[in-house]
Amino acid sequence: MHSRLIRRHDHFFKRLLEQPGTAGALLRERLPPEIAKLLGPDEPVLVQGSFVDRELREYRTDRLYRVRLRDGREAYLYVLIEHKAAPDPRVGLQLLGYMTQFWLSWDKGEGKAKDGKLRPLPLLFPLVVYHGAAEWGVPLSFAEAVDLDDETLRPYLLDFRYSLTDLGRIDDAGLSRQKELRIGLLLLKHGGRGGDLRQILVEVGRAAAALSTDDLVTLVRYIVSEPNEVEAAMLRDLLREIVPGQEARIMSIAAEQWKAEGMARGRAEGKAEILLRLLRRRFGEIPQSTFDTVHTASDDELTAWAENILDASSLDAVFHPSRAN
Repeated sequence: MHSRLIRRHDHFFKRLLEQPGTAGALLRERLPPEIAKLLGPDEPVLVQGSFVDRELREYRTDRLYRVRLRDGREAYLYVLIEHKAAPDPRVGLQLLGYMTQFWLSWDKGEGKAKDGKLRPLPLLFPLVVYHGAAEWGVPLSFAEAVDLDDETLRPYLLDFRYSLTDLGRIDDAGLSRQKELRIGLLLLKHGGRGGDLRQILVEVGRAAAALSTDDLVTLVRYIVSEPNEVEAAMLRDLLREIVPGQEARIMSIAAEQWKAEGMARGRAEGKAEILLRLLRRRFGEIPQSTFDTVHTASDDELTAWAENILDASSLDAVFHPSRAN
Protein backbone atom coordinates (compact mmCIF):
# COMPACT_ATOMS: atom_id res chain seq x y z
CA MET A 1 0.00 0.00 0.00
CA HIS A 2 1.48 3.35 -1.06
CA SER A 3 0.26 6.36 0.88
CA ARG A 4 1.39 8.97 3.37
CA LEU A 5 1.14 9.13 7.13
CA ILE A 6 0.84 12.90 6.78
CA ARG A 7 -1.28 14.25 3.94
CA ARG A 8 -1.33 17.94 4.81
CA HIS A 9 2.07 19.00 6.10
CA ASP A 10 0.89 22.56 6.68
CA HIS A 11 -2.00 21.51 8.96
CA PHE A 12 0.15 18.94 10.77
CA PHE A 13 2.95 21.40 11.49
CA LYS A 14 0.58 24.11 12.67
CA ARG A 15 -1.12 21.68 15.07
CA LEU A 16 2.28 20.48 16.26
CA LEU A 17 3.44 24.00 17.17
CA GLU A 18 0.12 24.65 18.94
CA GLN A 19 1.00 22.00 21.53
CA PRO A 20 2.13 23.72 24.76
CA GLY A 21 5.86 24.32 24.81
CA THR A 22 6.64 23.03 21.31
CA ALA A 23 7.22 26.37 19.59
CA GLY A 24 9.51 27.59 22.37
CA ALA A 25 11.43 24.30 22.35
CA LEU A 26 11.91 24.42 18.57
CA LEU A 27 13.26 27.96 18.65
CA ARG A 28 15.53 27.52 21.66
CA GLU A 29 16.95 24.23 20.40
CA ARG A 30 17.34 25.04 16.70
CA LEU A 31 18.37 28.68 16.57
CA PRO A 32 22.11 29.38 16.77
CA PRO A 33 23.26 29.52 20.43
CA GLU A 34 24.19 33.19 20.15
CA ILE A 35 20.57 33.99 19.23
CA ALA A 36 18.89 31.48 21.56
CA LYS A 37 20.72 32.90 24.58
CA LEU A 38 19.18 36.33 23.87
CA LEU A 39 15.62 35.03 24.29
CA GLY A 40 13.75 35.90 27.46
CA PRO A 41 11.94 33.28 29.59
CA ASP A 42 8.45 33.89 28.15
CA GLU A 43 6.97 31.60 25.51
CA PRO A 44 6.92 32.98 21.94
CA VAL A 45 3.63 34.53 20.82
CA LEU A 46 2.21 33.48 17.46
CA VAL A 47 1.57 36.38 15.08
CA GLN A 48 -1.48 35.93 12.85
CA GLY A 49 -1.25 35.35 9.13
CA SER A 50 1.10 33.84 6.58
CA PHE A 51 3.51 35.31 4.05
CA VAL A 52 3.60 32.23 1.81
CA ASP A 53 1.44 32.44 -1.33
CA ARG A 54 -1.56 30.10 -1.17
CA GLU A 55 -0.42 28.11 -4.23
CA LEU A 56 2.93 27.38 -2.54
CA ARG A 57 1.52 26.16 0.78
CA GLU A 58 1.60 22.54 -0.38
CA TYR A 59 5.38 22.90 -0.32
CA ARG A 60 5.90 25.45 2.44
CA THR A 61 4.36 26.42 5.76
CA ASP A 62 5.35 29.45 7.80
CA ARG A 63 4.89 30.60 11.37
CA LEU A 64 5.86 34.01 12.72
CA TYR A 65 6.53 34.47 16.45
CA ARG A 66 7.03 37.56 18.56
CA VAL A 67 9.48 37.17 21.42
CA ARG A 68 10.80 39.31 24.23
CA LEU A 69 14.58 39.40 24.52
CA ARG A 70 16.39 39.37 27.84
CA ASP A 71 17.20 43.08 27.47
CA GLY A 72 13.48 43.90 27.07
CA ARG A 73 13.48 44.49 23.32
CA GLU A 74 10.93 42.86 21.03
CA ALA A 75 12.09 40.61 18.20
CA TYR A 76 10.51 38.25 15.68
CA LEU A 77 11.34 34.71 14.63
CA TYR A 78 10.20 33.52 11.20
CA VAL A 79 9.93 29.74 10.81
CA LEU A 80 9.62 28.35 7.27
CA ILE A 81 8.89 24.65 6.82
CA GLU A 82 10.14 23.23 3.51
CA HIS A 83 8.07 20.23 2.40
CA LYS A 84 9.71 19.55 -0.97
CA ALA A 85 11.63 16.30 -1.47
CA ALA A 86 14.67 18.32 -2.54
CA PRO A 87 15.65 21.81 -1.36
CA ASP A 88 14.78 24.83 -3.47
CA PRO A 89 17.92 26.74 -4.59
CA ARG A 90 15.85 29.95 -4.48
CA VAL A 91 14.77 29.57 -0.86
CA GLY A 92 16.97 32.54 0.11
CA LEU A 93 15.15 34.72 -2.40
CA GLN A 94 11.79 33.47 -1.08
CA LEU A 95 12.85 34.25 2.50
CA LEU A 96 13.89 37.74 1.47
CA GLY A 97 10.43 38.33 0.03
CA TYR A 98 8.64 37.03 3.14
CA MET A 99 10.84 39.04 5.48
CA THR A 100 10.34 42.20 3.40
CA GLN A 101 6.57 41.69 3.49
CA PHE A 102 6.72 41.41 7.27
CA TRP A 103 8.82 44.56 7.74
CA LEU A 104 6.57 46.58 5.41
CA SER A 105 3.48 45.36 7.29
CA TRP A 106 5.10 46.12 10.65
CA ASP A 107 6.19 49.57 9.47
CA LYS A 108 2.63 50.51 8.47
CA GLY A 109 1.15 49.44 11.78
CA GLU A 110 3.89 49.98 14.35
CA GLY A 111 6.63 51.94 12.61
CA LYS A 112 6.00 55.19 14.46
CA ALA A 113 6.23 55.95 18.16
CA LYS A 114 3.51 57.98 19.92
CA ASP A 115 5.50 61.18 19.32
CA GLY A 116 5.55 60.49 15.57
CA LYS A 117 9.21 59.51 15.37
CA LEU A 118 10.20 56.48 13.33
CA ARG A 119 11.00 53.38 15.37
CA PRO A 120 13.93 51.13 14.40
CA LEU A 121 12.89 48.02 12.50
CA PRO A 122 12.62 45.01 14.82
CA LEU A 123 15.07 42.14 14.73
CA LEU A 124 13.88 39.27 12.54
CA PHE A 125 15.59 35.87 12.54
CA PRO A 126 14.67 33.26 9.88
CA LEU A 127 14.73 29.52 10.58
CA VAL A 128 14.14 26.88 7.87
CA VAL A 129 12.99 23.38 8.90
CA TYR A 130 13.49 20.84 6.10
CA HIS A 131 12.42 17.18 6.04
CA GLY A 132 13.06 16.14 2.43
CA ALA A 133 15.06 13.07 1.49
CA ALA A 134 17.94 14.83 -0.28
CA GLU A 135 20.61 16.54 1.81
CA TRP A 136 20.35 20.32 1.93
CA GLY A 137 23.01 21.74 -0.34
CA VAL A 138 21.73 25.28 -0.71
CA PRO A 139 23.88 28.13 0.69
CA LEU A 140 22.75 29.45 4.07
CA SER A 141 23.82 32.96 3.13
CA PHE A 142 21.80 34.98 0.61
CA ALA A 143 24.89 36.56 -0.97
CA GLU A 144 26.39 33.11 -1.69
CA ALA A 145 23.67 32.63 -4.31
CA VAL A 146 24.66 35.84 -6.10
CA ASP A 147 27.01 35.80 -9.10
CA LEU A 148 30.04 37.40 -7.46
CA ASP A 149 33.52 37.13 -8.98
CA ASP A 150 35.11 40.13 -7.27
CA GLU A 151 35.36 40.05 -3.45
CA THR A 152 35.83 43.82 -3.33
CA LEU A 153 32.13 44.11 -4.23
CA ARG A 154 30.90 41.97 -1.32
CA PRO A 155 30.38 44.92 1.11
CA TYR A 156 27.89 46.37 -1.37
CA LEU A 157 25.76 43.23 -1.66
CA LEU A 158 22.58 42.59 0.28
CA ASP A 159 23.19 39.62 2.57
CA PHE A 160 21.63 37.74 5.47
CA ARG A 161 21.95 34.26 6.96
CA TYR A 162 19.19 31.88 7.87
CA SER A 163 19.34 28.97 10.31
CA LEU A 164 18.66 25.46 9.02
CA THR A 165 17.22 22.37 10.69
CA ASP A 166 17.64 19.41 8.31
CA LEU A 167 15.67 16.65 10.04
CA GLY A 168 17.16 13.90 7.87
CA ARG A 169 20.63 14.64 9.23
CA ILE A 170 19.60 14.59 12.91
CA ASP A 171 19.55 11.42 15.02
CA ASP A 172 16.02 10.48 16.15
CA ALA A 173 16.82 10.90 19.84
CA GLY A 174 18.33 14.33 19.14
CA LEU A 175 15.33 15.83 17.37
CA SER A 176 14.18 17.57 20.55
CA ARG A 177 14.30 17.30 24.32
CA GLN A 178 10.56 18.09 24.40
CA LYS A 179 8.45 14.93 23.88
CA GLU A 180 5.59 16.37 21.80
CA LEU A 181 7.98 18.18 19.49
CA ARG A 182 10.33 15.20 19.31
CA ILE A 183 7.59 12.84 18.10
CA GLY A 184 6.11 15.42 15.74
CA LEU A 185 9.51 15.95 14.11
CA LEU A 186 10.04 12.18 14.05
CA LEU A 187 6.81 11.83 12.06
CA LEU A 188 7.85 14.58 9.67
CA LYS A 189 11.26 12.97 9.24
CA HIS A 190 10.06 9.41 8.54
CA GLY A 191 6.39 9.73 7.69
CA GLY A 192 6.23 12.87 5.60
CA ARG A 193 7.39 11.10 2.45
CA GLY A 194 5.47 8.76 0.20
CA GLY A 195 6.09 5.00 0.12
CA ASP A 196 4.84 1.71 1.48
CA LEU A 197 2.62 2.65 4.41
CA ARG A 198 3.32 -0.45 6.47
CA GLN A 199 7.06 -0.10 6.05
CA ILE A 200 6.91 3.55 7.09
CA LEU A 201 4.81 2.66 10.14
CA VAL A 202 7.28 -0.01 11.23
CA GLU A 203 10.21 2.38 10.76
CA VAL A 204 8.70 5.28 12.67
CA GLY A 205 7.20 2.95 15.32
CA ARG A 206 10.54 1.29 16.07
CA ALA A 207 12.22 4.70 16.23
CA ALA A 208 9.65 5.95 18.77
CA ALA A 209 9.80 2.74 20.83
CA ALA A 210 13.59 3.05 21.00
CA LEU A 211 13.13 6.42 22.69
CA SER A 212 10.53 5.37 25.29
CA THR A 213 7.11 3.77 25.70
CA ASP A 214 5.67 7.23 26.35
CA ASP A 215 7.06 8.40 23.00
CA LEU A 216 5.42 5.43 21.30
CA VAL A 217 2.06 6.31 22.88
CA THR A 218 2.41 9.89 21.66
CA LEU A 219 3.24 8.62 18.17
CA VAL A 220 0.11 6.43 18.09
CA ARG A 221 -2.01 9.40 19.17
CA TYR A 222 -0.55 11.53 16.37
CA ILE A 223 -1.16 8.81 13.77
CA VAL A 224 -4.81 8.21 14.68
CA SER A 225 -5.54 11.95 14.68
CA GLU A 226 -4.20 12.39 11.14
CA PRO A 227 -6.45 11.96 8.06
CA ASN A 228 -4.59 8.94 6.67
CA GLU A 229 -5.36 5.34 5.67
CA VAL A 230 -4.05 3.69 8.84
CA GLU A 231 -6.77 1.48 10.32
CA ALA A 232 -6.85 0.54 13.99
CA ALA A 233 -6.36 -3.17 13.17
CA MET A 234 -3.23 -2.42 11.14
CA LEU A 235 -1.83 -0.22 13.89
CA ARG A 236 -2.53 -2.86 16.55
CA ASP A 237 -0.79 -5.56 14.47
CA LEU A 238 2.26 -3.38 13.98
CA LEU A 239 2.43 -2.59 17.69
CA ARG A 240 2.25 -6.32 18.42
CA GLU A 241 5.30 -6.72 16.17
CA ILE A 242 7.21 -3.80 17.69
CA VAL A 243 6.33 -4.24 21.39
CA PRO A 244 4.81 -7.72 21.82
CA GLY A 245 2.20 -7.95 24.57
CA GLN A 246 1.91 -4.16 25.05
CA GLU A 247 -0.23 -3.29 22.02
CA ALA A 248 -3.59 -3.21 23.87
CA ARG A 249 -2.27 -0.99 26.70
CA ILE A 250 -0.61 1.46 24.30
CA MET A 251 -3.71 1.69 22.11
CA SER A 252 -5.88 2.29 25.20
CA ILE A 253 -3.67 5.07 26.61
CA ALA A 254 -3.39 6.73 23.19
CA ALA A 255 -7.16 6.56 22.72
CA GLU A 256 -7.78 8.30 26.05
CA GLN A 257 -5.29 11.04 25.21
CA TRP A 258 -6.80 11.45 21.74
CA LYS A 259 -10.30 11.70 23.23
CA ALA A 260 -9.19 14.48 25.59
CA GLU A 261 -7.45 16.29 22.75
CA GLY A 262 -10.53 15.90 20.56
CA MET A 263 -12.75 17.47 23.22
CA ALA A 264 -10.43 20.49 23.37
CA ARG A 265 -10.43 20.70 19.57
CA GLY A 266 -14.22 20.50 19.59
CA ARG A 267 -14.33 23.58 21.78
CA ALA A 268 -12.09 25.36 19.26
CA GLU A 269 -14.38 24.32 16.39
CA GLY A 270 -17.34 25.73 18.30
CA LYS A 271 -15.44 28.99 18.70
CA ALA A 272 -14.74 28.97 14.94
CA GLU A 273 -18.45 28.70 14.14
CA ILE A 274 -19.25 31.60 16.45
CA LEU A 275 -16.55 33.70 14.80
CA LEU A 276 -17.92 32.93 11.33
CA ARG A 277 -21.42 33.98 12.41
CA LEU A 278 -20.04 37.28 13.75
CA LEU A 279 -18.13 37.89 10.53
CA ARG A 280 -21.29 37.34 8.45
CA ARG A 281 -23.30 39.73 10.62
CA ARG A 282 -20.61 42.42 10.35
CA PHE A 283 -19.47 42.03 6.73
CA GLY A 284 -22.15 39.95 4.96
CA GLU A 285 -21.20 37.00 2.78
CA ILE A 286 -17.62 35.83 3.27
CA PRO A 287 -15.40 33.97 0.78
CA GLN A 288 -14.44 30.30 0.99
CA SER A 289 -10.85 31.24 1.77
CA THR A 290 -12.04 32.85 5.00
CA PHE A 291 -13.91 29.67 5.98
CA ASP A 292 -10.71 27.68 5.38
CA THR A 293 -8.60 30.14 7.38
CA VAL A 294 -10.96 30.12 10.39
CA HIS A 295 -11.42 26.33 10.47
CA THR A 296 -7.66 25.66 10.46
CA ALA A 297 -6.78 28.35 13.01
CA SER A 298 -5.44 27.87 16.52
CA ASP A 299 -7.43 28.79 19.61
CA ASP A 300 -5.22 31.86 20.16
CA GLU A 301 -5.81 33.02 16.58
CA LEU A 302 -9.60 32.64 16.93
CA THR A 303 -9.57 34.68 20.13
CA ALA A 304 -7.47 37.45 18.58
CA TRP A 305 -9.67 37.67 15.47
CA ALA A 306 -12.84 37.82 17.57
CA GLU A 307 -11.35 40.76 19.48
CA ASN A 308 -10.52 42.53 16.19
CA ILE A 309 -14.06 42.41 14.77
CA LEU A 310 -15.47 45.47 16.53
CA ASP A 311 -12.69 47.82 15.41
CA ALA A 312 -12.05 46.35 11.94
CA SER A 313 -13.28 48.42 9.01
CA SER A 314 -13.05 45.50 6.57
CA LEU A 315 -12.92 41.71 6.56
CA ASP A 316 -9.19 41.78 5.77
CA ALA A 317 -8.58 44.05 8.77
CA VAL A 318 -9.91 41.35 11.12
CA PHE A 319 -7.06 39.04 10.13
CA HIS A 320 -4.40 41.66 9.30
CA PRO A 321 -5.07 44.72 11.48
CA SER A 322 -1.57 46.19 10.98
CA ARG A 323 -1.88 45.94 7.20
CA ALA A 324 -5.18 47.84 7.35
CA ASN A 325 -3.52 50.68 9.21
